[in-house]
Amino acid sequence: MADLFALLVQSGNSLGAHSAALATAGNNIANANTPGYTRQTVELVANPASGVTGPLAVGRGVSIGVITQARDAFVERQVPQTLAAGGRSQAESDALQAMSALDPALPGGLSSTVSQFYTSLRTLSQNPGDVGLRQNVLSTSANLAQSFNQTAATIEDTRNGIDSKIQGDLNVINSTARNLADLNGRIQQTSAAGGDVNDLLDARRTAADTLARLTGSTPYTNEAGDTLMALPGGLALVTGNSASQLSALPDATNGSHLRLLVTKADGSGPSALPTAFMGGEVGGLLDARDGALKTAANAVDGLAFDLGTSLNTLHAAGYAMDGTTGRALFTLPTTSAGAASQIAVNPIVAADPKLLAAATTLPAASGDNRNILAMIATEAQTLAGGNDPVATLQKITGDFGTSSATATATAAHDSAMVTHLTDLRNSSAGVSIDEEMINLTKAQTAYQAVSKVITTANSMLMTLMSIGTTTG
Repeated sequence: MADLFALLVQSGNSLGAHSAALATAGNNIANANTPGYTRQTVELVANPASGVTGPLAVGRGVSIGVITQARDAFVERQVPQTLAAGGRSQAESDALQAMSALDPALPGGLSSTVSQFYTSLRTLSQNPGDVGLRQNVLSTSANLAQSFNQTAATIEDTRNGIDSKIQGDLNVINSTARNLADLNGRIQQTSAAGGDVNDLLDARRTAADTLARLTGSTPYTNEAGDTLMALPGGLALVTGNSASQLSALPDATNGSHLRLLVTKADGSGPSALPTAFMGGEVGGLLDARDGALKTAANAVDGLAFDLGTSLNTLHAAGYAMDGTTGRALFTLPTTSAGAASQIAVNPIVAADPKLLAAATTLPAASGDNRNILAMIATEAQTLAGGNDPVATLQKITGDFGTSSATATATAAHDSAMVTHLTDLRNSSAGVSIDEEMINLTKAQTAYQAVSKVITTANSMLMTLMSIGTTTG
């Protein structure tokens, strides 16, 4: 009779084990489409034998060993770095592709307005006394100035848009870093209490992935099992249960664009965060803002200043139809900084086409076109920057196009790597519905079989008790 009672006990324990396997398979199926979920596996362990029947030891059924997550450590270690690289290159590529003001084929862009300006000068040189042709030169001059203004404004708007994106990313980074630090504490507490931390581990991995993608930070594990995050420059973003906080302020030395600050996990700061300490998406945005876009903005300013100064020098030396001289064609700042956004046609000249200085000597006869010819010659003359206006503009657009194309190619490569490693991780950590249906069926069949054992043992026990009662 004791053996039958033992059989009932061990069968009851086995029911619990197979019930857990059934529940785990069901939980996997329910979370098959849950982002960041890692497939869980129940490890069933045979209970050691205890009693002896004749020469043989009799086992005591099955119990749950552990419920583990299906993770590939080799792949897991590669994912954060790949996410960081992908986030950086994609952010830079998207930012540069969004800026079309330097497209050579853009209607009304610098390439077309520079060409139209010199064409109008050549037309005027054939009949310098024609007021209508003079007005056309002033119109194309205004279009050229406006094209510089619009190009500078578009580049600056793009850089300002990047600042807005960075500020939004900083908010996500700070909340995610706080969440990861909190998860470190919760996982420790739950583990100490003997609870299940698998879902918390999934949440922590997702948070670490987000920080890697946005900041380029690398996860590390300390002796306590906490996940730590370190920025590319080595600065700790998350340490145990504490997190650093990132912020931004306008930088007067960079056109009031945002510069990054960090308040460390120990509460010190805020202090300046070097650009080299930031990777991921934010690093890519900084690369675009202070790399190709800033270079293009400075180059356009330089072209506007150099070309405007060269034309102004010639125009001021020439004579208008009324014999006056000394007027500039364009208004410009004293240096190249901001020249593209500030260049404009001299309002005095713009108000009267006869004040356009076409002649080089007095009296300024209507047929004197020598100053116009001198202005036309600037199209092929070397500016202060080292090239003529057309070649300078081609270099600006070519350099920007090369930077954009390089960023796009890098982003495509990094995206392929992210997809590859993500697929590898999902192949081990992801849920296969077909596989889980098999596990579900196996657990169900085992559960039913153990139930049959209990029914049989109970029947045998009742029979034995019935025999004992009859005998008595």
